[in-house]
Amino acid sequence: MPRLHRRKAIRQEGTGASPGRVAVAASPAPQEDVWEKLLTDAGLEEGDERPLPGGRLTPTQAARLLTLLLRKPVTLGTFPARMAVGHLLREVLAEGAVARDELWRRVERFSRVAVLRPDGYLAWVWNGRTQQKAGAVEWKDGAFRAGPFELGRFYVSNGFVFQLADEQLAPVNGPVFVEVYNDADLIGRTLDGAEAAVVKLALSLGKFFTYPLDSVAALKDLPAGVAALLASSPEYFERFRFMSRGEQMRTVAELAANLLLTTGSATSATRTVTGALTGAEATVPVLSLSAQGALAIERVAVPVGRVASVLGGGPGAAIILQRVSTAAQGGAPSQGPGQWGPVKESMKPRARRYQEQITGHTADEAYWVGGTSTQTGGVKFDGFKDGVLLEAKGPGYAKFFEGLEPKEWFKNSGARDLAEQARRQSDVVRGMGIPIEWHVAEAGAARAIEQLLESELILGINVIPTPAR
Repeated sequence: MPRLHRRKAIRQEGTGASPGRVAVAASPAPQEDVWEKLLTDAGLEEGDERPLPGGRLTPTQAARLLTLLLRKPVTLGTFPARMAVGHLLREVLAEGAVARDELWRRVERFSRVAVLRPDGYLAWVWNGRTQQKAGAVEWKDGAFRAGPFELGRFYVSNGFVFQLADEQLAPVNGPVFVEVYNDADLIGRTLDGAEAAVVKLALSLGKFFTYPLDSVAALKDLPAGVAALLASSPEYFERFRFMSRGEQMRTVAELAANLLLTTGSATSATRTVTGALTGAEATVPVLSLSAQGALAIERVAVPVGRVASVLGGGPGAAIILQRVSTAAQGGAPSQGPGQWGPVKESMKPRARRYQEQITGHTADEAYWVGGTSTQTGGVKFDGFKDGVLLEAKGPGYAKFFEGLEPKEWFKNSGARDLAEQARRQSDVVRGMGIPIEWHVAEAGAARAIEQLLESELILGINVIPTPAR
C-alpha cells in the first residue's frame, strides 16, 4: 500500500469527557488513514477490494463498497462502524465524489458519536467500545427502539449527555435523552464481536412475529423496507415462504439489519420516482434481492414515473423497485418484459447456430427490453424463453482467457465489453424478478466469464456451461 501523507495529531479523548466518566474513544494515530481503519472496523478484510488509498471516492465506488459490505456478516462488534460507513457512502451517492482529505474530515465527525446496537447497548463508532445499557430493543411505532434511542440513528455526546444527531452529525436542539455514565460492569469490557447482531434483532422480532409468512399479504406487519424487498423478488420469496419459523425470523432480521446499515432505515414509503429523487446524475441507488437471498445496491437509471419503495428522502435515497404485479403467485409476466425485434449484426455460422440452439428463435431477431434499439434506450438479449432472458456465448471464447483471467490484450477491450453488456442487462430488469442466463459453449470460458462478472460485482446473471450440439 502506498505511503500516506502525515496528518495532524487528533484528540485523544474522542468523547470529550474525562476518562473517569466514560469509556475513552481514542482516535487513531496521526499517520493512520482513518477511512481505511473505519472500513476494517466495519468488517472489510485485507484481501477485499478497496478504492486506491489516497484517491477520491466516487459514487460508483461507493455503490460497490456498499454491495461488498452487504455480503459481510454483521456482528455486534462491527455494527457501529458499519453504520458510519453506510452513512458516509450514502453522502457520496447523494453529493458526488469526495477527495481523501474531505473524507478524513467527514470520518472525524464520528469521534463523539454513539449508536444503539441490536443488543440494547450504546457503543462508540470511533472504536466500537460498549458504553452503557439503553434497554431491550423492541419494534415499536415503526422502528426498533430501546428506551428513547432508535436503531439506525446517531447520537452525539458532549461527555455528559447524549443528544440525537442530524445528518451532519451535529446535535439536534431538543430534549436530552440520557446522561452518559460509567456502566460499572462494562467499563473494562472489550467486546469480542463474535455474536451476530441479527440474533439480537431476531429476538426482538419474535414478540410480534406471525407465522407462517406464506404470501405477500402476510408481510404487512414486517418493517416496510423488508416487506418491499421480499415482494420485489418472487424467486427468493418462493423459498422464503417454505422456511421454518426460525429461519424466517433470522432472514427478516438479516434483511432489517442490512437495510439499517445501508440506508439508515428499515421502513419505506411507496412513491413515484421523480426528478427530485434521481438528482443530477439521473440515477438512483437501487437495492435488490437475488433468488439466492443476496442483497446488492447499484446506481441505476430509473424512468420517471416508476413506482418504488423509498428508504429515506432526497437525492441519494435508496429505493426498491416494485414489480409491475406483486401477486402472491409471483413469476415473470407471461408476455415477458420486452419484445422481439430485428437486429443488424453479422454473425459467423457457428455463433448463429449456437444462439438459435439456446433461444429456439431465429438469430435474425433479438429480444429487446426498454425499447427496440439502442437509440431508443433498448437493451438487447439473444432471447426470452420460459420466463428467462437468454444470452448465448458460442464456441471460441476460451481463447480469450488464460485460466480464469482475461489475456492481457483482451482485458481492456473484450473483457470490458462483456462486463458492460452484463451490467446493462442486469440494470434494465432489476427489481422485475426476471432471471438472466448466459449460456457459454465452453466450460472453461463459462468459469472465466462467471469470475469476471463476480469481480465487477455484477449480480443476477446465472452463467451456465452449455455445449454446442
